Amino acid sequence: MEQWRSLKQSGIPALLAVPALLWFALCFTTMQALCLVLVAFGMTKEYTEATRFLISVLHRPFLYLMQYSNSRIYVYSAKGDVKAEVLNTIGFDQSVIFSNHRGDLDWLIGLMVEDNGGGLGCCKAIVKRELIFLPLFGFSWWAADFICINRNWQTDRRRLDAGFKRQHDYSRWAIPYTLTIFPEGTRLTEAKLVDSQEYCKSKGLPVLNHSLCPRAKGLWSAINSMRLENVYDITVVEGADSKKANVLTLAQGTPAEFHVFIEKISPNDIPKNEEKFSAWLMERWQGKDERIARFQRDGQFIDATGAAADRQLLSVDSRCAQTTYGALLWWILSSLVFFRYCVMHGYFRLLVGTALGTLLLVALIGVVIHQVHFTHSAQGKKTK
Repeated sequence: MEQWRSLKQSGIPALLAVPALLWFALCFTTMQALCLVLVAFGMTKEYTEATRFLISVLHRPFLYLMQYSNSRIYVYSAKGDVKAEVLNTIGFDQSVIFSNHRGDLDWLIGLMVEDNGGGLGCCKAIVKRELIFLPLFGFSWWAADFICINRNWQTDRRRLDAGFKRQHDYSRWAIPYTLTIFPEGTRLTEAKLVDSQEYCKSKGLPVLNHSLCPRAKGLWSAINSMRLENVYDITVVEGADSKKANVLTLAQGTPAEFHVFIEKISPNDIPKNEEKFSAWLMERWQGKDERIARFQRDGQFIDATGAAADRQLLSVDSRCAQTTYGALLWWILSSLVFFRYCVMHGYFRLLVGTALGTLLLVALIGVVIHQVHFTHSAQGKKTK
């Protein structure tokens, strides 16, 4: 056991699994591309349901990292039982999640919450346009109706409106849809926090100590343009030893711990007027800031009654491990068939070139991960 723990910490098992997972992603991306034929025949609902399944399976290996690293996510409810109040509705409904943006794994935390609810197929997000060009995954996100933007309201408004209108189809077909939005627009760093505080002071806004000043326009536009049943306000706080947790640390078997406070809100209780909505959102962020400070001090969240909030440990679905091991087995079988084909036909140069190319790809990914370390955007930028 100790030897396996040391091997995991080296990152070698995860690195060796990268080619298998890339091959797995390529196969599922190809299936998603083939599903576009359904759209050509006017079967848009069937295409949406097929893509929902494929994007769900594609994300499972990421969730398996939580089990692989023995990481934990605790969910707390603002009102009563976590399962009844949150997990029995999220992922089954038409909804928007808005959350503070603490670190590199906030997206994975959101996927875990959704998977413990209605499942991964509901997940949608607003992502930077550059990510759509990410090999394999970028196409899958586009096909699954993720909304890509340039972070410029003037140019993004048309894309956002089209994405919000697409949600109307999900509502009409009763296909679950959950859009995740980070109103802060970027991850929290010390430099960005200083910039945010200076901006708040210059605008006469409350100064936040544990989160960045939220931008209201995108969230306001989403809530007022979509046909929603619920809105979820999520506050994420990492454990004391998990501040630098990212995909790399999980792949090295380093456990992380996160605490997620969720409040379910009726869309009817949210201001429609943009100015009033901005004030409402800022008040929400003040509450988040106080909640984070209290948790860091006392180690607990407080519910609507003033008592310690009910909490539940999220579980990793067994299908996540099955999918990951299945991807590894599929890679091994495919490699053996390819090896036999090359040997039988004398394509030794192709075999050697493919092997070297695979090793080079694995090494390159390892170098990129170490260089980027998923926290490279630490430098602050003046908020306009």
